[in-house]
Amino acid sequence: MPAQGASTPPLAAILAGSAMVLVVGFVAIFGEAISGDSGGATGQYADAGTIPGAYVGAILSAGQTCATLSPGLLAAQLKQESGFRPGARSPVGALGIAQFLPGTWASHGRDGDGDGRADILNPADAIPSAAAYDCSVAAAVADVPGDPVRLMLAAYNAGPGAVRAYQGVPPFSETQSYVESILAAVPGMTAALSSASAPIGPATEAAAAAIAFARGELGDPYVLGANGPDAWDCSSLVQAAYAAAGVRLPRTTYDQVDASGPSIALMPLSAWQPGDLLFAAGSDGTPSNPGHVGIYLGGNQVLHAPHTGDVVKIVTLDRYEKVTRVTRPSALSTE
Repeated sequence: MPAQGASTPPLAAILAGSAMVLVVGFVAIFGEAISGDSGGATGQYADAGTIPGAYVGAILSAGQTCATLSPGLLAAQLKQESGFRPGARSPVGALGIAQFLPGTWASHGRDGDGDGRADILNPADAIPSAAAYDCSVAAAVADVPGDPVRLMLAAYNAGPGAVRAYQGVPPFSETQSYVESILAAVPGMTAALSSASAPIGPATEAAAAAIAFARGELGDPYVLGANGPDAWDCSSLVQAAYAAAGVRLPRTTYDQVDASGPSIALMPLSAWQPGDLLFAAGSDGTPSNPGHVGIYLGGNQVLHAPHTGDVVKIVTLDRYEKVTRVTRPSALSTE
């Protein structure tokens, strides 16, 4: 778990062999720690070895948060923290797939899926939060001599204060075991992710511009017929996003489906690129006249304006509607 500056494994070891006052002292001196419990889910991806398919996309995306992190490393860390159990609870109160302590979550938890809540038990929030925290502690110990990856993991587990105090990985057996166990698991996790996932390819310039615009609207409410700038429906968001990229699209999904670039094969997912539009029949349409559309971000993630009562947000494919057609508006760009 992340430390309140540290993580559950070292704290658990202290609890097992000494009084609670030592734990309090450890946290007070060295900072926060994190750790928790998890639950299950089904996803567009098949399970990648021990990685549940529902989490593959989020791990692929969040694992690129900074240069010190990688998807395989993040997957190995989540396995070590909770065994990928989103409802995990540790003896010292750490929660979720990334085993955050509530105090650490209060300052470092993120709303990863844009639903307006940062939920410690929601992997869509906890996975990018863990990645962001990894990168935060990596920066905090960047001036400490040693391997940046080992120092980052040690800081996540024992707290950046401990790493700075010892000028390296602290001499705590649990922290050292935590670091070595994760590093040993990285090759297998990387191979599993590679075999299970649709790679996140680089977005074209037009697609990147459209995605950047759409990300700027995360959290805006869905209002049927709205055209922005503070409320959207699914097709108006797509239209405005691509307008920002210099690509003109019709207003409605019924018209967009045949005027938004070439159709892309539904399978394999590796054929899809960031910026592609994912059309679904929706509640008021058919495959030929779709009632819903979202923007594919790569890595099993879709940004869309879902329905009345919801907000513009990012979801994984397993939480999106059944995709009936994929198009590529970026191919229409003349820039």
